[in-house]
Amino acid sequence: MSVEILDGATIVNFLEDEEAFSVSVRDRFAHLDSNHDGQLSYEEMLKELQGLRVMETHFGVDVETDRDELVRVYDSLFVQFDHDLNGTVDLEEFKAETRQMMLAMANGMGFLPVQMVLEEDSFLKKAVEWESAKLVASYSSCTAT
Repeated sequence: MSVEILDGATIVNFLEDEEAFSVSVRDRFAHLDSNHDGQLSYEEMLKELQGLRVMETHFGVDVETDRDELVRVYDSLFVQFDHDLNGTVDLEEFKAETRQMMLAMANGMGFLPVQMVLEEDSFLKKAVEWESAKLVASYSSCTAT
């Protein structure tokens, strides 16, 4: 985990770079697809869903969430990814829903910088790394002239 500063623009710009976003999605999908069948089962997606850290807080203090309620939340999230309701999530469904979730986060954040703790392999961390690489490349090209 690392502490990063980002805003909605960081996420939106990452999503607009189709190649960078697609590579990140394909890599994450391949990592989750443990049986390499090109489909994510509920069991394969569960780790990713649990990584969303769905929990309730009261005045900044984490409150233990009822296990049955968490199962219902994870079931609901899986259905949100499984657009054709066939019981598995393919790469296109995964990509489309990941994009929608990231856009929702960007819209919720707005364009004021926010400091967040990010998992090393999360899509938000990838967006921050992408933005940092773009800034370094831009700075390097300015100083080279």
